[in-house]
Amino acid sequence: MQGDFTRNTFDRAKHFSRVLMQQGRVQLDADWNEQTAILLHTLRTLTRDLFGEHGGPGQGAGFVITSGAAGQDFMIGQGHYYVDGILVENDADCWYQGGADLLPQPDHRPEAALEKGQNYLVYLDVWERHISPVEDDDIREKALLGPDTATRAKVVWQVKVLPNPDGATCEDLAATLRRPVAPLAKARVMPTAPSVDPCIQAPDARYRGAENQLYRVEVHQGGRAGGGASFKWSRDNASVIFPIVQMNGAVATLEHLGRDARLGLRVGDWVEVVDDDQTLRGGPGPMLQVDAIDPVELKVTLKTRAGVALLPYDETSRNHPYLRRWDHKAGPLIEGAAPPVEDNADQWLDLEDGVQVQFQPGGDYRSGDYWLIPTRTTTGQVEWPGPADAPEAQEPQGIDHHIAPLAQIEVDAAGAVAMTHDCRFVMTSAMRRL
Repeated sequence: MQGDFTRNTFDRAKHFSRVLMQQGRVQLDADWNEQTAILLHTLRTLTRDLFGEHGGPGQGAGFVITSGAAGQDFMIGQGHYYVDGILVENDADCWYQGGADLLPQPDHRPEAALEKGQNYLVYLDVWERHISPVEDDDIREKALLGPDTATRAKVVWQVKVLPNPDGATCEDLAATLRRPVAPLAKARVMPTAPSVDPCIQAPDARYRGAENQLYRVEVHQGGRAGGGASFKWSRDNASVIFPIVQMNGAVATLEHLGRDARLGLRVGDWVEVVDDDQTLRGGPGPMLQVDAIDPVELKVTLKTRAGVALLPYDETSRNHPYLRRWDHKAGPLIEGAAPPVEDNADQWLDLEDGVQVQFQPGGDYRSGDYWLIPTRTTTGQVEWPGPADAPEAQEPQGIDHHIAPLAQIEVDAAGAVAMTHDCRFVMTSAMRRL
C-alpha cells in the first residue's frame, strides 16, 4: 500500500486482539490501521479454517466456469468464493475475454486468445490493490475543496489460464503458480568505522535524515539477481504521485506539481508512468527521468529511451494515469532501476542518510514485492526486526497473490470451449466438502 502512512505495526506473532484508545493521547494512523489488520486477520483465519485454502457456500458459490456461444471464450459465473479466507465477489456473469457485445471480467484483459486444440487450467488470482482518490475520485470529500483523507484497499480478482497439455490435476497445476522461494532482505543504519585517532571518538551509527520517513524498497523488474531483476526506492512509501491531465509524446501536463518542494518534482528525478491497465497487469511501468519542468503550464518533459513507447492520454482518459516519483539517483541502473546485488554476503546497498539494504542470495524476485523501512530521528535508527547490529532477513510485505484452481477446460479444433472438470470446493449445509 503506497499511502502516506507512519508505518505498518501489525505483527501476527504478537497475537494482539484489539487496539485500545486512551484519553488525551496523540492519535496515529498506524494504531487504527493495526486495529483493522487485527480484525481482518481474525476473520480471514476463521474463514480459511472453515473453507480451507479455497471454497464456496452451497448456495451462491460463484466462479463456475461454463462454455457459451462465443467461440474460444467461456463464462465466469456470478456469486462469491473464498480464497485463503478472502471474500471474492463476482457481481454479474461475465466472460473471460469478452467482446463488443459481451461483458468481460472487470479487472483483467487477457492479452492472448485461447488456442484451438489446447487444454487449460482456469484459476483465480486474488490480491489487494491500494486505491487513492487518483484512482477513484468518489472517496474524496468534495467539501474539503481538494485535500484527500483516507485511502482504500480493494480486493482484485483475475481469472487466468495456464496451458495443461499433460492433463495434470487442478491442485498440482495451481501449486506451480505459487512462488517456491520468496526473496529476503535486511535493512540497517550504516555502522561507523572506529577511529584510529585516540583523540577523536567516532559517532555511533545513526540515521542522518532530518525527518521521520517510511522508506519503501520495491522490486521493479522481476527475475533473479544478475538476470535482469531490479529495484527502486522511495523515502515516502512511494506515495508522491502526480495525476496526468494530458500526455503528448514525452511531455506530460500534470494536475499539480506537488504540495511543496519536498513533495514536488525536480529535474533529474526518476518517475514511473503508471495507469490502471499497467497496475492490473502486475508489471512495472516505464521508468524515465525528468528532463525539464514548466511550473507555469504544469508540464514535465521526460527523457525518452529506446524501446519505450509512452501512451497518449487526455482529459477523457478513464485509465487514471499518473507519474509516481522514486528517489534513487545514482549508481548503475537497469532501465531506470537499480540491480539487487547478492554476490557478497557483506554487500550492503546505500539508499541515503545512512540507510542501507541487503538482499539475500537465492530469491525469486517478483515485480511489486516490497519492504518498508521506518526511520526515526529520535533514535537515529531504522525500525527493523532483530538487533541493530544483526538485523533479521525478512520476506516481502506484499503484494500477496492468492491462487485457487477453478476448472479444467479443453478447446476443440473449432474453438468451442468445454469444461472437463470443476476444481472448486463447494460446501454443503452440513459444512463438509462435496
